[in-house]
Amino acid sequence: MIKKLIYISFLLCVVFAAAQEQSKDEVNTKVDRDLIKIGEEVKLGIGVEAELGDLVIFPEQTTMGAMEVINSYPVDSLRIADKIRLFKQYGITQFDSGDYWVPRLEVIKNSRRLFSDSVLVSVREVVVDTTKQGMFPIKDSVEIEDRSTGSYSWMWWLLLLIPVVIAVVLLSRKREEKTYEETLQPYEWTQYRLKLLDESGHLENRDWKQYYTELTYIIRSYIDSKVYGQTLESTTGQLIKELKIAMTEKGMHITDKTQSRLEEILQKADLIKFATAGGDAISAKEDRNRTREIIDNIHQVLPPPTEEELMQDAKYRRQQELKKRTQKIALGIGATVIALIIAGGVWSYVSGFDNVKDQVFGNELREQTEQTWLTSDYGMPPVQLNSPDILVRQDSTVLSDDFSVLAVTVDQFSTGEISDDFYIGVTSFTLKETPSQEENQLSAKMVHDNMIKVLDGIGATDILMLDDEIEIDGLKGVSLEGTFTLDGGDYEYEIIKVLNRVGINQVMITNKKDDEDNADREFGRILRERVRSSIVFPSFDDGKKKKGQ
Repeated sequence: MIKKLIYISFLLCVVFAAAQEQSKDEVNTKVDRDLIKIGEEVKLGIGVEAELGDLVIFPEQTTMGAMEVINSYPVDSLRIADKIRLFKQYGITQFDSGDYWVPRLEVIKNSRRLFSDSVLVSVREVVVDTTKQGMFPIKDSVEIEDRSTGSYSWMWWLLLLIPVVIAVVLLSRKREEKTYEETLQPYEWTQYRLKLLDESGHLENRDWKQYYTELTYIIRSYIDSKVYGQTLESTTGQLIKELKIAMTEKGMHITDKTQSRLEEILQKADLIKFATAGGDAISAKEDRNRTREIIDNIHQVLPPPTEEELMQDAKYRRQQELKKRTQKIALGIGATVIALIIAGGVWSYVSGFDNVKDQVFGNELREQTEQTWLTSDYGMPPVQLNSPDILVRQDSTVLSDDFSVLAVTVDQFSTGEISDDFYIGVTSFTLKETPSQEENQLSAKMVHDNMIKVLDGIGATDILMLDDEIEIDGLKGVSLEGTFTLDGGDYEYEIIKVLNRVGINQVMITNKKDDEDNADREFGRILRERVRSSIVFPSFDDGKKKKGQ
């Protein structure tokens, strides 16, 4: 019985070894290199031999043991006689130094489970020695292309002004036609109105009342303007009586024939207008011609205008022209204002009032949130962050006594002035080569006192500063936040200061306080949070950068 068990065990071992050897022949595992630096890619390849009709499934996973999969390349194939070789590559890496085993990976072939070989990969860190690193001169500044999106609000103004200009032109032309008579002298005016009477069609339509009403209005208006100033309100008898007196006083003399014809025309017109008397075309034409003769006779006997009258007339004309011009301008401005109100209302309804206000009057903070941001490193030790514009190196830095003792070199970069609507400042301090344990501590009081000195130096008042000790991925530091008043404006700020073995990094972010009820329009806060979340601090203890929190 014991011999049978031993024999069966021996057969199982042989079968298992044969299966392992067959699996090893079917699956081939290799890497392009087994020694890399931190973050470099290793290409892991798995090859499988199969028949033309076999189903082969390669593993798809994000990690392979301690290694991270950063690329999964497509499957390649090679046909050999009646068989094919399938080959799959993976790009893997590791961000910590050490020796790592890539475990056996399962490959499905039809209903069978095959396994790749395990592979050892060594990862080595990048050695950084700042004491032996060569120093290079500062590079010249580089002009960065403005990639901010332009404002197209001018198109709205153009589309709005076109109909306004058309309306002003049409209204002005219409008013010129209405006021043409006002620019004529009394005598020219009578000739113009007589011409309009001939073209009116009253004579052809036998509209005697309207015809004689216009005829007497022309002659009365002329006498009213040149001889007797109450002609339009007087009856026919009063007009004839007062006309004689006025003409005598002015030294004017018209013939008895002209006077009798004037009286006849006025009396005939009264009969037609008030007694519904009839008329005829021949008499109407004769009365029209006699009216013109009467006006011509009165015009001929009028005394020449005095110099004072001429000056008054010129002054009156200038006043009338100025009045007309003022009316046109007021009309154009009124039409423009009304059109602007209507267009602004429609635009505000479609796009929202806040968006219209930003487009018309501009919103610098909003424009910075919407433009393309840039990523760059600043100072030594370097700090990486995203910002709307590249920071510019500054020549002067304000330091407290404590920092003046610690710092050997100081690099400062900023986007402008702290009084701007939005400001980013990065300062890097290089420490002494062998700082004492006491000097190597970054206390909240030291940071607090230094920033109070900086803000006092620029004239800030009402400074509120809350400090807190922080730790970012093993880097200890201090965080400050609060508010201050500068040049009549209220500002919010946030300062992060961290200490590493080589130096101190400080990032200061300020923005003008948002007076918005809608949180989505607090662009200052949005900008500050976006910059803060992008900060990456350096650490020379392990060769890696640390993300700001």
